[in-house]
Parts: sequence; C-alpha cells; structure tokens
Amino acid sequence: MEKSGSHYWFKTFQKGVTFDKSAFMRTKAYMACLFILLASSCQVAQISSLSEQQNLISKLTGHSAISGNTLMKDRAGAENRLLTANYLLGELEEFTDERYLHNYRSNGDNVVGLIKSTITTDSYIVLGAHFDSTPNCPGANDNATGTALVFSVARYISQLNSRNHNVLIVFFDEEEKGLVGSKAFAQKIKDEGLNVHSVHTVDQLGWDEDGDKGIELEMPTKELQATYIDVAKNLNLEFPIHYSKVTSTDHRSFRNLGFQAVGITEEYVNKDTTPHYHKATDTYETVNFEYLDFITSYVKEVFKELKFIVYDKKEID
Repeated sequence: MEKSGSHYWFKTFQKGVTFDKSAFMRTKAYMACLFILLASSCQVAQISSLSEQQNLISKLTGHSAISGNTLMKDRAGAENRLLTANYLLGELEEFTDERYLHNYRSNGDNVVGLIKSTITTDSYIVLGAHFDSTPNCPGANDNATGTALVFSVARYISQLNSRNHNVLIVFFDEEEKGLVGSKAFAQKIKDEGLNVHSVHTVDQLGWDEDGDKGIELEMPTKELQATYIDVAKNLNLEFPIHYSKVTSTDHRSFRNLGFQAVGITEEYVNKDTTPHYHKATDTYETVNFEYLDFITSYVKEVFKELKFIVYDKKEID
C-alpha cells in the first residue's frame, strides 16, 4: 500500500425536479445549514472520543490524579495494579451489561466487561489490552494507549443497534510478568467451553514518527488478516498494514489454546516504535494522540464488520 493519509469524500446528488428559483434558493440554504450541522456533529463526536482517551491515559500515567490526589508512578506493584483495576472496572459500568474482577491469583486481577449481543447467540468476541506497566515506568505507550483504544472501541460497540456476538472487554493484569493475566483468562474461557469467534489484543499504539499511520498485525490467522485488510480497502483508507510473527504479548495466550487471535500494534518490527519502551520517559507527553485516534476509528469499523462474519474454527494456522 502507498503510505498516505486517509481520505474522506462527501458527495452531493441532485434530482431533476421542477420548482421556482426562490424555492430552490431556500432549499439550497437549508441544505447548506444542514451540512454544517452534520459536519459539526461529526467533529464533536471525534473530539469527544479523543478527549476520552486523553483523560484515561492521563490518569493511568500520573499526568493527572486517578483517585483523589493519587498520581500513578507506574502500574507495576500489587497496590497500584489493583487501584488501576478498580478504576477501569468503574469506568466500564457506564456501558457494559456486566462487569467483574477476574481474580486468578493473589494480587492478580483481570478486569472483565460484557456487552451482550442483540440476538440470541452463544458466540463471543474478546477484545483486550494489558493495563500493567514495568516498575518506575508510567507506561503511556505501553500500554495505556492499548487500554484507551479498547475502552473507546468498547463504548462504540455498546452503541451499535445490532450485535451478532457477545463481546468480552478484558483489561489484562501482569502482562509484563509473562502474560500471566491473559494466560489465566484464556484458560478460564477454554475451561468454560466458551464459543469464541475471535480474540483481538492491543499493545502499544501511540508512536508514529514518520506519520504514515502504519500498524502491524501480529500472527493473524488468514481470516482475521483478510477482515482487517478488507475493512481498510472498503473505507478507502490508505496506510501500511504489516504482518509480524511477534508473540511476546497477550494474543499468544489465546492462540496457544486454539483460539482465532490477532495482536494489533504500532510498527514495532518496522522500527517506527517508541524509543521510551520500559523507561521512565514513557510519559503522557510522548503519545501521538492523532495516530491513536485514527487507529481507534479504524478498529471500530473492523468490529462493526465482524458482526457479519463467521469463521471456520478449523482454520487456526
């Protein structure tokens, strides 16, 4: 694909109708006002999504207080991770049907929210990101950005008029200690015999130095890869979508148990990735929010498309 930005086109259509000039001018003025109102509404929606992500990342990274006067230095120790988990759990209350802490071991808690389908089905999609960080690292890019993307996409899913799958929103604990939280959750849904359509995990989406808005899909199955590519093509979005064999993040936990899974990240293998990885400098100020917002909008469209797709569970390669 060419490395260029996305393009959005507004098209107007005219019908051959008979009316006098004054009526035409009134209609033209009305349509102009309507267009302005609609454009303003779209702009407000876009700003609202961006503001939501800025607010969440600010609180997770100590840029602003997460509770009272508490500023997060990192999300590594048990106390800070539990504080973060409870904060995320509270935020999910607004638009999830059910939510809970998945306490898989002492001092280990995944945050889980359920958005129910609008039809009768036992099919589930999992969308997740890890919320912990390494010690003494604010973890803005890794992985407050992934957490923010999942949160915004989850809200969008909850607002869809029709959903053919139940959606599990999961914020994983202890990814930085060896994918501990995602392994526990993957095993949980495997043991429960959950009918899982696909799993999508997000890790690091806040760095885009060359401005091409490129992403990498980590170990996608052929069907998941095709879905992400088709959505971009159908929307006339032109940005690099690379594929990698990186398995050092949460999607591996699900893939290893036979689930259709894909990881989504910035251009890690292609070397356009944060230089602040696991450092004290991985702060709120380093996040490219325009890039994060663009990819968030794209992933929203992917999830809108997923409701029409049924995958062959035998094709896990």
